[in-house]
Amino acid sequence: MRIPELLLPAGDMESLATALVYGADAVYLGADGPNLRARAAGFAGDGLGQAVAAAHNAGAKVYVCVNATPRQQDLGLVRQGLDQAVAAGADGLIIADPGVARLALRHAPSLPIHVSTQANTRNAEALAFWRDFGATRANLARECAAAEVAALCSARDRELPGFELEVFAHGAQCMAFSGRCQLSVHMTGRAVNEPGRTACMGACAHPCRYEYRLRSTLEERKREGTDAWEVVEHWISDGSGHAAGHGPGDRHTPGGEPWTQYLAPQDLCLIWQARWLARIGVDCLKIEGRTRSSAYLAVVGDAWRFALNSLAVGHFQPRAALAELRHAATRPLTSGLFGADPRKTIPGLDLKTPRSLPLMRVLGASETIFSGPAWDVELKGTFDPARPEGLTLILPGLGRPVLGPQDYRLERPDGLPLAAGHPGLRAVLFCAHPGLRPGIFAR
Repeated sequence: MRIPELLLPAGDMESLATALVYGADAVYLGADGPNLRARAAGFAGDGLGQAVAAAHNAGAKVYVCVNATPRQQDLGLVRQGLDQAVAAGADGLIIADPGVARLALRHAPSLPIHVSTQANTRNAEALAFWRDFGATRANLARECAAAEVAALCSARDRELPGFELEVFAHGAQCMAFSGRCQLSVHMTGRAVNEPGRTACMGACAHPCRYEYRLRSTLEERKREGTDAWEVVEHWISDGSGHAAGHGPGDRHTPGGEPWTQYLAPQDLCLIWQARWLARIGVDCLKIEGRTRSSAYLAVVGDAWRFALNSLAVGHFQPRAALAELRHAATRPLTSGLFGADPRKTIPGLDLKTPRSLPLMRVLGASETIFSGPAWDVELKGTFDPARPEGLTLILPGLGRPVLGPQDYRLERPDGLPLAAGHPGLRAVLFCAHPGLRPGIFAR
């Protein structure tokens, strides 16, 4: 059994560094060409070459996303992105549109083509089409059920040996076919006012994450057109002091009005299925998140790396990985359309227990004139130096040593005590733990 490649997202240079520290076999990112994460900072100009060099130095590959569905006037940007990927020495291209693939064969013939999940590949004939077109890998449609994935792996082994299959294994799900959300167009008017900023060009407004309330009005027959009463859905207490829920986005606003993310899908997590996916021959497991924070990526990437490493040594430990994934989960996790019931959350995940998110990231060894091992850090959350629970390091391999108040101290760069910390603040961490190095997070 071959262990699948772990493919992590890199939305910017900090996320790239985080992915490499926490075990990525490969990263995927956006550059100058149109891609489906327009909000991610990406790697424009010389930034892509720097990213590729950093990844290669860490033994990881880089796949460049050119997976938008471009209009005719966007083809110049596509060519620019392809040329940039070749010059940077990238290891592959992620493409959804046949026209972009055709351009890639001319402008970047040395780079393997990986078919994006946006191409919605769900049958062996589609796999054969892309193989004949020059592709070497396909990321299967996110809408595939487990039986479909198994059937495609079997068909690949019989008819397309050497062709690689990739599966999205963790992250946000789309209520529409991925990258084609017409609700985003309807809610924002971008197709008319900003034709280059639609879901198919990577600028989805994510209306599935908006909060809605159900309302109606009551009219009297002789006063047609005049609202006699407004009827609003009311929340019912479950007896615990909290409002009874309607879904993953439930919240009770101060005004008592029921604003809920009715359309928000739960997040995908196939950690329990990782061993099965490896056994049937899936070549790559992909983690969503180019617009997620580096702190999120540290937790999720480390949990998945641990799970795959435990699988490699014959002692698969999904439960331990899931316990860590809880800290990064903002919505319930599910196997989605992969499982028999997409509404059923995965077992073993307790979202009621408070999460512990990363609070700081090590930037590098400090050049402070004060004595003792010191590290420059950037705070990622609000930090109280007087907190009694101490500090937990997030070391690769699910290493989570807890430092007591006597094991570390935080100071301002000028040497004064740190009274309180907020996101973005730079500080100096005095700590002699051997696991500390640039890119390590703590919480």
